[in-house]
Amino acid sequence: MYKHIDRKATEFGADTHSSLLFIKEKPIIFKVFQTFMFREGKLLLRTLKTRLSIEYFRNIEVIGKIVTACMIILIFVIALGIRLFPLKWGYWLSGYDPYFQYRVTEYIVNNGFQSWFSWYDEFSWYPYGRNIPRTSYPGVPFTGAFFYLLAQALGIEASIMQVCAVLPALLGALSAVITYLTGREIGGETTGIFSGLFLATIPAFITRTSAGFYDTESVGFFAMTLSLYFWVKAMKSTSTIFTTISAALSGASLAYMLISWGGGIYLLNLYALYALVMIILGKYSRKLLITYALTMGVGLTLAGQIQYFAHKYLVSFGTMLPMLTIVVLSIKDVLEADLDVKLKAISLTTILGVIGLGIYIFEAKGYLKALTGRILAVINPFIKEAQPLVASVAEHRAPTWAYMFLDYQILIILAPIGVYLAFKRGKENEILMAVGGLAAIYFASSMIRLIMLAAPLFSILGALSLVSILKPHIDIIMRKEARTTRRRKMIFRRGRGGSAWILIITTLILMITVTSWRAIAYSPPTIVSCGGVPGGTKYQDWIEALLWMRVNLPDNAVVASWWDYGYWITTLGNKTSICDNATLNGTQIKNVAIAFMSNETIALEIFKKMGVTHVVVFETFDPQTGFLLHGRGYGDFAKSYWMIRIAGFNASDYIKTYRERGIQVPGGPKASNATLYRLLFSTRREVWKTFGIDIPEPENFELVFQSSNGFIFIYEIKYPES
Repeated sequence: MYKHIDRKATEFGADTHSSLLFIKEKPIIFKVFQTFMFREGKLLLRTLKTRLSIEYFRNIEVIGKIVTACMIILIFVIALGIRLFPLKWGYWLSGYDPYFQYRVTEYIVNNGFQSWFSWYDEFSWYPYGRNIPRTSYPGVPFTGAFFYLLAQALGIEASIMQVCAVLPALLGALSAVITYLTGREIGGETTGIFSGLFLATIPAFITRTSAGFYDTESVGFFAMTLSLYFWVKAMKSTSTIFTTISAALSGASLAYMLISWGGGIYLLNLYALYALVMIILGKYSRKLLITYALTMGVGLTLAGQIQYFAHKYLVSFGTMLPMLTIVVLSIKDVLEADLDVKLKAISLTTILGVIGLGIYIFEAKGYLKALTGRILAVINPFIKEAQPLVASVAEHRAPTWAYMFLDYQILIILAPIGVYLAFKRGKENEILMAVGGLAAIYFASSMIRLIMLAAPLFSILGALSLVSILKPHIDIIMRKEARTTRRRKMIFRRGRGGSAWILIITTLILMITVTSWRAIAYSPPTIVSCGGVPGGTKYQDWIEALLWMRVNLPDNAVVASWWDYGYWITTLGNKTSICDNATLNGTQIKNVAIAFMSNETIALEIFKKMGVTHVVVFETFDPQTGFLLHGRGYGDFAKSYWMIRIAGFNASDYIKTYRERGIQVPGGPKASNATLYRLLFSTRREVWKTFGIDIPEPENFELVFQSSNGFIFIYEIKYPES
């Protein structure tokens, strides 16, 4: 029934051995030319040398540069070190989507960058296949392929999997350094240091930038921090040339984000929202128009060259606000310009006419596309339940306040203070951070996946408020002169002792914040912990199943499963799947749900149309008792609630809930005939009979593989002869 696994033949990709690089330092030899010198001359020379050294290091400017360099290095090292902890489990990728990105990266490395633009993948979404350039972003795989080729050119022996695993940590560390630079531009050196340190250590940002999370966010957020930095530089510059260059670089970085992650729409609309807020606050300037126009122009022009972005967003409601904002800015500039009244009227009429004509043409031709259900659910969380496919994804649920506090720690308190200070001071770049923070936290509160969206902005806002709170107390301790404000006078009257205690307490609170990363960093990758089952790495059934599938199933096998595991099947199992995590075809996913929750006759009819030869199911039965782990399980039975909803069936016909015991079991008039339940619970039939539940064995499915802990089952379909 089971075939032997040859370990050498089952390695996923290239070998995972990495070489060590040794840097040989050659000693520097100084030749001392001794001349006719008296003993006193030698002593004088030594004294002079010592004095010069002391004077050099007494220079406060030099010391400041040394400290700054050390802080940048420290932020980078801390951020990188934290994010490399998952490598203790090996060079595995985390979650599901990163395996698709790895597979595309491997394809690019083997076939060249140009191959991505014409790749039609027949391994995915069988029997239709998948048009890769029309359905995915190139940012992540192109970045991974570039760094892999760079490593090879530098003589670093590393496999593609190793590069893909390490790259998110490297980009996350660089993002922390860029946030330090942005914070420094906004609030000074101290603000920059705290900004970088916060982003390096808060769990909200670590989760999607740790080693192994080779997905859209890891590259997208690096591009986001880069774009924000250049925008801040452009708005702060007093030189038109430098403003122009910085704005163009901000636009290029924005394009990089837009072709890497759908979250780039947030940054695109943030710039538009910020520009409108500046007009409302009466802070419009020609520099704002130049910065906005160049950033948007460069960003949308470059991103529009990518088919997926152009097809999905370029002409849609997602870009409507940025487009209208440039018009509003243009009108504002015309009104404020020193022009003849008649010329102003002509200019405004022309602008409004172009807008009206453009909207009419796009609407009439049907080019103006609606936003996707996922983005609409972010904007309006109340419609989420009406979209079961969106609501079924765990990372699409709304986070609780406790979850947000655990992810942001003290920043959940400091950032709102920073928002208040930013609007009170009225500085251009501080207002950008405040507007961005408020918008990001709204989106994050509607979808848990976006909780990291506010991380860079919250880090800077938190640093701004922290510096503002602590500076008066530091001034007291350093015996600096107090300003004449009432608050400062009150603080100075309290003396140095009170200020010292405030600094100590604040330091202790911050220590809790910057050490809260451990639980996140030590979490094993999903594939290693069998789909996130509690218990760490003692359950590695998915690895066993995918190894077996890769070696033992025929090359032409077509594997059906719930869509969660599609990327694992194609990438690690090297077999064709009928649906995966891209959720490209809602109809096909619905058909799979109907097949699993219907009787075998209907299931076979659906699977035969799709050409399915094997079926993979997953459930976490307690190895000791045979019942579901923790009463509900972590596999397909728990997910069957969403299969039922997506299929359009009634959950009460399949699932019975015992709230007092906190468990769910298959129960109801249709449970015993559901194909999925037969494939799962028949493997523990005798045990479940003691619970009063008898699920018969499937009639047309032959079990060909069972993992060591009995979590993964692979069946071969035996179609009846017609």
